[in-house]
Amino acid sequence: MSQLLLGAHMSVAGGFDKAVLAGASIGCSTIQIFTKSNRQWSAKKLSDSEIDIYKKTLNKTAINPIIAHTAYLINIGSPNKDIEKKSIASLAEEIERCNQLSIPYLVLHPGSYINGNKHDCLERIIENLNTVIQKKDTTLILLELMAGQGSTVCSTFEELEYIYKRIDNKKQVGICFDTCHAWAAGYDFSTTHTYESMWRHFDEIIGLKNLKVIHVNDSKNTRGSHLDRHETIGKGTIGLEAFKMIMNDMNLFDIPKILETPKNSLEDDIYNMNVLKNLLTATTLNILEQKK
Repeated sequence: MSQLLLGAHMSVAGGFDKAVLAGASIGCSTIQIFTKSNRQWSAKKLSDSEIDIYKKTLNKTAINPIIAHTAYLINIGSPNKDIEKKSIASLAEEIERCNQLSIPYLVLHPGSYINGNKHDCLERIIENLNTVIQKKDTTLILLELMAGQGSTVCSTFEELEYIYKRIDNKKQVGICFDTCHAWAAGYDFSTTHTYESMWRHFDEIIGLKNLKVIHVNDSKNTRGSHLDRHETIGKGTIGLEAFKMIMNDMNLFDIPKILETPKNSLEDDIYNMNVLKNLLTATTLNILEQKK
């Protein structure tokens, strides 16, 4: 561990290289992006020049890795056949774009059952992931822990595990843990005891080795609310102690941590990153210094 992997979601308006430069300008060591509009099913193919400019720009920075997030329209667990078909095609397209951009992780909201039922939704997600994932893919799909809002599935470790253990190519699937989602889903990690208990449970059910990315977000709502409402770090209901434990946990230190907190400008990202960095203990800072 030579550096803290901390960053934020960056806009790709104007090109992928602009997102990289924006992240680098505020000291991000990792960032998250959309590879296409999150409000559209498909996008024009990436040009060679577009890919080349992005990669050359990235190589001039200290940002590594880049993480992508799928469009919010995608719902591979939908009971609506038309939405399901569009979602499968859109996800396959996003995986291909990530492969072309050499992006190692693609975060996916697993799905929601709308007017169907949870079990059938989970089965559709499994079937469709097994259809979409190709052995040649260099990008891992990360199933994100959800808040459980509405008919959204995967707000428990058990549901994530149910999907994971039925994936044919398990090496190409991992997990993204979102602090706001976990809190809203009912998980308590605000004290030393509950923090250790939660991660022990995660390791027993899913396996800590499968955790690849952490979304670091405070929550506007109380624990167990099942409402997905992100808040500025320290201004929500989770409490700074929880974030302090995450930031200084050596088991999680090498895992990229991405902010998806409310922002009007990069200044808001800087504020949140500084809050998190100020939670680092002397012991953690010494370890960082020794690894330089």
